[in-house]
Amino acid sequence: MKSRFNDGGTCHEAYSISEDAFVDALTILTILKTKPSIGQKLHRAMCSELLDKMNGDLEDILNEGSLREGLEKVAKLSDANSSVTEGTWRPPGNVSLHLRSLDAQKIKEESALLEKQVNEMEQENAILMKRIAEKRSNIVAMNDSMIQSLNKSVNVIDSLKKRREWLEKCFVLLQH
Repeated sequence: MKSRFNDGGTCHEAYSISEDAFVDALTILTILKTKPSIGQKLHRAMCSELLDKMNGDLEDILNEGSLREGLEKVAKLSDANSSVTEGTWRPPGNVSLHLRSLDAQKIKEESALLEKQVNEMEQENAILMKRIAEKRSNIVAMNDSMIQSLNKSVNVIDSLKKRREWLEKCFVLLQH
């Protein structure tokens, strides 16, 4: 696992490994301490492999004709890796402490933020559900009053028709 942390301006990367891998690395170091000849052979092998790889890369650069670009790339890489002022990270003596994620605090903060947002959304949903229930009850009440008005309007229309007929009769009688 790869994690980034900042200690006041300098950004560091830390890698978490399993406890078994950590113990294996310590075992290898113990063997190298007890038998220095193995360490020397390993060092010579690594140096010769590195030298062979570098020579191969330089030959490829020369063959490609991009020596200048290659040298600039090498200069950038050496500048990036030759920081003497930076302290070297060392794992703590406690393996379980070393394996603890550096992102745990960030994860905790983000979880709290998400929980807060979920709670706010639930409150907003409750308010909206209450408003919807109120609006529905208003709509049902309007529907009931409209049905009553329509039912009454039939009676009113009949009553008005009868009045009109009566008024027409009265008008006819008044004209004669």
